[in-house]
Amino acid sequence: MPNANTVEFAQVSPGQGIYAIPLYVPSGTSATIVTNQLGNAAVISLNNGSLTSSNYGVGWDGARFAVRIWGKVTTKASCNVTVAIACQSSTTYASGNLIATTGAIAVNTASANFYLDADCVWDSVTAKIMGRLAGQVNNTAVAAAALTNAVAVSAITSLNFCPAVTFSDATAGTQMSITGFQIDIY
Repeated sequence: MPNANTVEFAQVSPGQGIYAIPLYVPSGTSATIVTNQLGNAAVISLNNGSLTSSNYGVGWDGARFAVRIWGKVTTKASCNVTVAIACQSSTTYASGNLIATTGAIAVNTASANFYLDADCVWDSVTAKIMGRLAGQVNNTAVAAAALTNAVAVSAITSLNFCPAVTFSDATAGTQMSITGFQIDIY
């Protein structure tokens, strides 16, 4: 559930509306942008929140924020799972847009949970998202490290994020359920 610092929280249950993120079932082994019920990228935007408090007088320019995703995966064969967060609003996967990734982690014929946090800062001078990531998949830690890419973003309105996933096997029954995807401010 979102807290008082949550800017945007993705709908993750189909009953929550047309923009909800349904159960993801891989159709192949290529990296994929996760979509909502309409088939569009499941996007959350820093741009949708408002910073009207005097504590945030500079708006998003230079403000610290976190993009977080968590959920469950089930695999039906030997399988590596990669969970990632991309800065984009398109369904076309581009590895250069990834701000955070878990890397490939084994979830072999099992069910497991995961989370990935990207602590970020964007400013109009560098025009890049910088920060650090950390997480876990199947109780395998993703060590804190610099963001995967310092993605170039020319305007606040382009601070859009969507989940990406790769399964190394697509045996029937393999699936991912995203139970949370949100942006928080610090």
